[in-house]
Parts: sequence; C-alpha cells; structure tokens
Amino acid sequence: MNCSMNNLWIMAHRGASYHAPENTRAAFVKAHELEADGVETDLQLTADGQIVIHHNYYIDNTSDGKGAILLKTVQELKEYDFGAYKGSEYAGERILTLEEFLPLVEDMEIINLELKPHLDKEVDFVGKILEIVRNSKAADKVIYSSFDADLLGELKKQDADCRVGLLTFQERMQPFRREFSAAFAAKYPVQDIRFLLEDAGKAQSLTELVDSLPYKPDYLHPDYHSVLENPVLVEEMRNRGIGVNPYTCDTPEEMEKLVEAGCTGIITNRPDLAVSLLRK
Repeated sequence: MNCSMNNLWIMAHRGASYHAPENTRAAFVKAHELEADGVETDLQLTADGQIVIHHNYYIDNTSDGKGAILLKTVQELKEYDFGAYKGSEYAGERILTLEEFLPLVEDMEIINLELKPHLDKEVDFVGKILEIVRNSKAADKVIYSSFDADLLGELKKQDADCRVGLLTFQERMQPFRREFSAAFAAKYPVQDIRFLLEDAGKAQSLTELVDSLPYKPDYLHPDYHSVLENPVLVEEMRNRGIGVNPYTCDTPEEMEKLVEAGCTGIITNRPDLAVSLLRK
C-alpha cells in the first residue's frame, strides 16, 4: 500500500476530533469530508467481551455517564450521550462498536486501530478484533498499534501478515509490563497506561527497543516531539524497513518538519490543516 501525496498519510486522530466529538460517527464522517487519507481510533474491551471505540478507560469526560468501560456492557454504554459535550448539534451521538465503525471508514486508504492494554486475561482481545476485521471490507486497510508490545506480538502470532505499529511516549521508554499482582489488579481494574511503564532508569532508546523485540514492527508511532528532537530516528527506522507515523501534530510548521524528516504518516487532530499544507 502506498502513502498519499508527498509520500505521507494524513490520519485523522480519533476522527476529525478538533471539529467533532472524538471517536464518534460525526468525527469519522468529518474526516471523510476533510479528505484525510485515513483515521486513527481506539479499541476498548467491555464487560460483556465486546469491542468498542473509545480512547479513555473511563467515559466521564466524553459522555453524560461515569465509570470504566471494562465494567459496563455495550447495552449500558449505548444509553449515554457521547456527543453533547462538544456542542448541542452533536447531542445523541452513541458509542460505536468495532462492527459499526468499520463500514464508516472502509473506503479510506488507512485505518489505524489502537489496542488499549487491559487486564482481563480470560478474553481473547486480539482474537476478537482480528475476527471482526477479517469479516469486514476493511481488512486490507488496517494497521494495528499499541503501547503494549506484547499485544502486538500476539497479533503477529495470530496473524503473521497483519501490520503493526509500536506506540511510544518519548525518546526513551520501555514496553509495558504484563505481570500484575492480584491485589493491584483487583484495586485498579482498569489502568492509566503510566502505571504500566517500566522503571525509567532501565529505559532503552527507541532504536534499541525496536531491535530487542521478538518481531519486527511494520511501523513506529512515536510522540511527534521524539522526531523533532531526534530526526535521525526516522532514518534509523526506515533503514530497518520500518515506517514512522508520529502523533499528534497539529501545527503546519511542525508538520513540515515531519515531512522533511521522511515520516510515512502524520496522525493529527487537524486533518484540514495537513491537507491544506501537503496538497497545495
């Protein structure tokens, strides 16, 4: 699959989330209207083992409800309004399941599905997602990404041909821990990802981290500041056959620097600015 003009994808972060409530039907429709090449979105597991589209582990900031997604069923989540916080014109937007989301974007060039780390070991999170995607018309458009290197490894184990992108916070970090004490897991049934990072004193460079993985990711998805502060990172990855799609860049000046660095994509809340800049 080739990147778009200027050899770079424009991916709308959580849909066109600057213009519409994030990760809603309205945001994905708007991303289409703004001529983004694709979208980035987030996958969460519900209490009844379903996959829904939502970034945060909790719904408090994006709906008129409260609580953790992992502790609610899809039916319960569908009762909440996920649009009104952005404006009355978006009132009534409901959370989307993965099955509802994919037809909205199946004609886009790229679909970035971010898997959120979770603690429910009884559910085959990866297997469920792969099955839904395989049964859609969008299967050949998908890149799976995660901060959890083990989840990406499980994706590659179950589908060797799937494309994966390792998400990172900063220039030096470790992959997630996957081992939790029973007491800790019971107290914190859903985690902010900061709790899952290894001790910073043991951190590796991103290049060392990628080289240490038991599989080769197809893409690196770093915080865009990592690229601006260390542009050689892109060359190091491209020399390994790994594309670089940084997040979440929203200013034209910084977008231009990412293009100059040789990135394969930009994940942005402002696809309108990226399209205007890159397709003059």
